[in-house]
Amino acid sequence: MGHTPAEADRSLGRAGARAPSAGVLELTEEHCWQYLKIHQLGRLAIVIGGRPQIFPVNYAVGEKAIVFRTEPGSKLAHGPGSVACFEIDGYDPHAREGWSVTAVGPLEEITDAEDARSQALRRLHVDSLAPGTRLHWIAMNPEKVTGRRIAAGWLIPGVFLG
Repeated sequence: MGHTPAEADRSLGRAGARAPSAGVLELTEEHCWQYLKIHQLGRLAIVIGGRPQIFPVNYAVGEKAIVFRTEPGSKLAHGPGSVACFEIDGYDPHAREGWSVTAVGPLEEITDAEDARSQALRRLHVDSLAPGTRLHWIAMNPEKVTGRRIAAGWLIPGVFLG
C-alpha cells in the first residue's frame, strides 16, 4: 500500500488501521503564503483599549503583504501604526484534519500612499462581503508567518474510527 517500514510497524491489524498521526505538522512559510493566496476571508486581531478584538475581513495577498479595505471605524482608528495578528484556517470534519495560518506584523494605511508597492497593492482585487464603501486600504507587512496542519483519530484508508 505504499507505507514506509515505520508506518507498517504501527499497523494495527488486517484492515490497515494505524495509530493516530503525530498530530501536528508545521507548515513552511512558503506553504503558509500559498494558503493565504488562495483564500479570501480571514480574521484580523487588533488591541483596542487594552483588549484584543477580532474582525472578519476579506483580503488579498501581494508583495508579501496582506491587504484589506475598510471604512471609518475601529480597524481604521486603531489598526494603522499597531502590530496585529491575522489568521485563516480550514477544517474537514469527516477527515478530522485541519490547518491554520497566522501572520503577525505592523499595519499601515496605504490609501493615499504614492510609492509603487502601495499602488500595486491597491490594484489587488478585494471583494468585501460587508456593506459599505470601504475606501480605506490597510496593509499588514508580516514579520512572521507560521502555520500548522493537524490530523486526529485512528487512520484507516478511507475510514475514520474516532
